[in-house]
Amino acid sequence: MKLFIVDDEKAVRDYIVSLPAWHRLGCKIVGQAADGWEAYETLSRTNADAPDVLITDIRMPYMDGIELTRQVLEDFPDMKVIFLTAHGEFEYAKQAVKLGAVDFITKPFNEDELVERVKWIRDHRLNRRRPEWVQQEEWIRTLLSPATPDREKTGMLGELETMNQSAVFLSVEIDNAGILADTGKPFSNLAIREFIADVMTLYPHPYWSSLSQSGVYLVLFMPPAVPKEQSAHEAMEVARHMLDAIQGSFGYSVSIGLSDLLPSAAALRKGLEQAQSCLDYRMLIGRNSIVAYSALLSMREQKREQSEMNRSELTDLLRKGEEAPISDYLRSLNRTFMLEGISKTRIQEACMEMVETAGQALHSFGIQPSPEETIAVRKSVLSFTILSDLMMYMEQFLKKTATLLSSARQSASAHYIDTAMKFIESRYMEDITLQMLADELFVNYSYLSRLIKKRNGP
Repeated sequence: MKLFIVDDEKAVRDYIVSLPAWHRLGCKIVGQAADGWEAYETLSRTNADAPDVLITDIRMPYMDGIELTRQVLEDFPDMKVIFLTAHGEFEYAKQAVKLGAVDFITKPFNEDELVERVKWIRDHRLNRRRPEWVQQEEWIRTLLSPATPDREKTGMLGELETMNQSAVFLSVEIDNAGILADTGKPFSNLAIREFIADVMTLYPHPYWSSLSQSGVYLVLFMPPAVPKEQSAHEAMEVARHMLDAIQGSFGYSVSIGLSDLLPSAAALRKGLEQAQSCLDYRMLIGRNSIVAYSALLSMREQKREQSEMNRSELTDLLRKGEEAPISDYLRSLNRTFMLEGISKTRIQEACMEMVETAGQALHSFGIQPSPEETIAVRKSVLSFTILSDLMMYMEQFLKKTATLLSSARQSASAHYIDTAMKFIESRYMEDITLQMLADELFVNYSYLSRLIKKRNGP
């Protein structure tokens, strides 16, 4: 398979061209260019030796990757295009999908990420063009827009046959997508969309699909007059089939949230909100989850309000500096989350409270984490979508805090004892009491008493 590389950064081009994996995959670099115009001129002169895959940056001088792709695909409609995009350019990159791009990768990327995408193209022979996907992207984006009233949405979409059919909204989302993005691990929305398309060939239901920030949206239309219970059953069957097809095919997992039965596609925004509420409960259930909104309502009815966490208990555990009690504390908390059906938001709030408690405990010993460290911890807490993964992260964080506090306490103890001995030596002629020492050191009487007994014995 022949590859052509386009990027205005020479270091990026050199890195891609030099990857040893190309030989292993049977790939050959047949050309490279520093901008879209140079690439177009080179490619327009090729005939039989045209590349199979074009790997191009989006933002480049003279001619950007979007315009390059638009012109190249007119001459080579079977060429596959992988876009390289800067972090946070998701909406911009979606233009690439409309042009028929196979995938896009966020910079900075690693070798495995790019190689896996090319391998996917080679193995699946993605020769089918899906022009209907472009229109479906527009329809779903219009229907999900909060700025457009429902009555106008129906008019904007014209007389589509499926518009008035009842539907179930499915959100297929990559588990811990934020963490994967930060660590540079590869994941592909477009590859998931291809799997979904393959699964849907086995079902008679009309459907629309579109890319989301961390997965794929699917609108599953139901035949007229089908009972609500039957629709829910059929949607769940489709979801299970999709999860089975996707599971094990990538280096990551996905979960699926299903809305209740919607009266028509005009209510799609409500369906999105319901599906996202379902995915919040993935925090409790774990990876590879399927949660239906009807089941979510049942869980909420049985939910009891969670009592306020005992922050003083956590503070005491941290100051002891022992790891086993912290593990027990988190296991107990995890059971509470599971039994009481606590929502994702409340779990995150509880973990933020633990982070704040740890920060206050550190501050009491004169330890002040940097703003960057604090932001990184809070960002990590909010990135997890699986409870077990979040609890593992919190355990590591709290044990690290306990270790810091233990070291600080030992240093403080030595300082207090040393200062107390110097005080006694300088004023040994006076009638010195333990309370005088405590007042001099600005420390609790009982705490100082314990330190002295620990050093000198009873």
